[in-house]
Amino acid sequence: MKKVVLLAFLLAMSETAFGADVPLDSPPIGKKVFTAGEITVTGEKDSAKNTVSADDMEKLDKKNIAQAVNVLPGVNLGNAGARNEGMIYVRGFDMRQVPLYVDGIPLYVPYDGYIDPNRFTTFDLSEIMVSKGYSSVLFGPNTLGGAINMVSRKPEGTFEGTLKEGITLGNGQIASKLSSLNLGSNQGTWYVESALSLLDSKFWPLSGSYVPNSNENGVERDNSAAKDLKGSVKIGYTPNSTDEYSITAIGQHSNKGVPVYAGSNPTSAVRYWKYTDWDKSSLYFIGKEALSSTSYLKTKAYYDNYFNVIDSYDNATYTTQTSKKAFTSVYNDKTFGGSVEYGTELIKHNTLKLAIHDKHDMHREFNVGQTPKEFEDNTLSFAAENTWAAADNINVIAGVRQDFRNTIKAEDLQNNKISSFPLDDNSATNYQLAVVDHLDKYQEVTAYIAKTTRFPTLKDRYSYKLGNALPNPELKPEHSCNYGLDYSIKPYEQLKIQASVYQSKLVDVIQQVNNIAYVNNILVYQEQNTGKATFTGFECSADWKPASWLKAFAGYSYIDRKNDSDPTLYFTDVPKNKISGYLQFVLNKSTWAMLETEYNSKRYSTSDGKYTAGGYGLLNLRASTTLISSLSLQASVENIFDRNYAVLEGYPEPGRQYVLSIAYSL
Repeated sequence: MKKVVLLAFLLAMSETAFGADVPLDSPPIGKKVFTAGEITVTGEKDSAKNTVSADDMEKLDKKNIAQAVNVLPGVNLGNAGARNEGMIYVRGFDMRQVPLYVDGIPLYVPYDGYIDPNRFTTFDLSEIMVSKGYSSVLFGPNTLGGAINMVSRKPEGTFEGTLKEGITLGNGQIASKLSSLNLGSNQGTWYVESALSLLDSKFWPLSGSYVPNSNENGVERDNSAAKDLKGSVKIGYTPNSTDEYSITAIGQHSNKGVPVYAGSNPTSAVRYWKYTDWDKSSLYFIGKEALSSTSYLKTKAYYDNYFNVIDSYDNATYTTQTSKKAFTSVYNDKTFGGSVEYGTELIKHNTLKLAIHDKHDMHREFNVGQTPKEFEDNTLSFAAENTWAAADNINVIAGVRQDFRNTIKAEDLQNNKISSFPLDDNSATNYQLAVVDHLDKYQEVTAYIAKTTRFPTLKDRYSYKLGNALPNPELKPEHSCNYGLDYSIKPYEQLKIQASVYQSKLVDVIQQVNNIAYVNNILVYQEQNTGKATFTGFECSADWKPASWLKAFAGYSYIDRKNDSDPTLYFTDVPKNKISGYLQFVLNKSTWAMLETEYNSKRYSTSDGKYTAGGYGLLNLRASTTLISSLSLQASVENIFDRNYAVLEGYPEPGRQYVLSIAYSL
């Protein structure tokens, strides 16, 4: 009942009378960017270094968001190999601590707080914005280490569209195909934007230097097929220059294999899994209206449904399910939520924003033939953020947010009988302070401090981890104090340099504590708030256009993650050093060629440090040309030297691939 009342309230608030003046903090209209889906902070530092545009995604041929954000310093691509999920790390924080949003609406799965970024293709996006360390309190709860916001497209012309077809070749045959279609129309007072895409991967090729073993015979990665079908429609109403209301519907259907572990760690399980369904459907409303020349109101209401089916098989034939490890697992998660954001400049030199967020999560799980278990949480958040123009060149941004998580239902299943776990509620306080100093028209420096939190997920609190753990319903939130200093300089139009230094001090980190008790003759572990850690890092990047025919980008990031509570345990999956960049040679206004490179130092794959994914460097070659005015052709050779590498030990990545695509602008 509570969620129904909230949604009704949000929709009612959106009916406020229209204003005639331009509202405060109204961002400039970007190229096909749905600006109502951005989270903006008045007076904030330049966010260009933390944004990947649609143009960047297209020219670098980044088909999913994990690949796309990996071009940014301080962001690392990972792999949850046992589930064949992509992973994004932002300054060492994973996706439970840096949640994913679309148009400012949270997308993380209610049960475990993760979501597979490989399932989200980029063909319908205008940009991806990554907040690091300092993320606005207006995002809502659980932004311990930042936030990632995918911003959808908005049409500009009376009719526009793009049709794209592509193939990827590996080991002399077609490895994958893609098709995408975007259509849009803006008629002034209303617009419509639609998108449809299919990414069908039959396999990915392994490097020619990969050495086969008993679990992987090489050439084509076994059980690596995946198919992603996604469609969306957005309908918007813009009655005047200041107000906008939109409804968006998105549907995704995916299925994927899970390549087996093929490393040397004897404790890593070999699982024969397939996701026959990885489905997501969303419906959301966003409204923004000017109440006067000094105030605005933004409302959001949304519904998400996540449906997953995993089949666990006996062996690599993927045909029988008779052993004890075989099962068919079904997860069905639903989320209702919404937010109200109010902004005003009633006080001179101050922009005040107030926000309320409510998110109601429901999780239902069962193995076929067993009794379903149900879980339910509600998270409520109140936020305030004020920007004070202290001087012509100095802005002071202060924010505070109070979060409350109420556990409504948590069912346990023992001997095929349902009972209730203890229900525990939590609250958390977040605050942030930043000072932005525009030293002159070429330089800007920002200093910030932020105390952030993350609530433990349902899985953190209640999972038996396949019989290897004891649940801990009393888990408390994780806390981090993030400090940072950012500097940017643009000495002339063709060069921009940016650098950041930061530190995060984490306490109450949820960590695995071993040897808690014997259960069914198994020595089990438990998740507890025992961890303390310090993340320290440095990032820098440079955009340079020394000549009309040459453009260059280079980025470097360094991070040192220390486990203060137990120095003998290592943090996994993030390298200390990362370098990325490209050189783009513009032959004429319709033809270019590019060399793209990336280097990652080694990373630990197990916390004892015994198993690592070695350092590697990659080189990609890309080229594009316009055949006729509306028809373009792009070709790439990825991993030119066919490097055998992994981001997680035992899970080899693709070898050399040839990519060809053709795009037609309607």
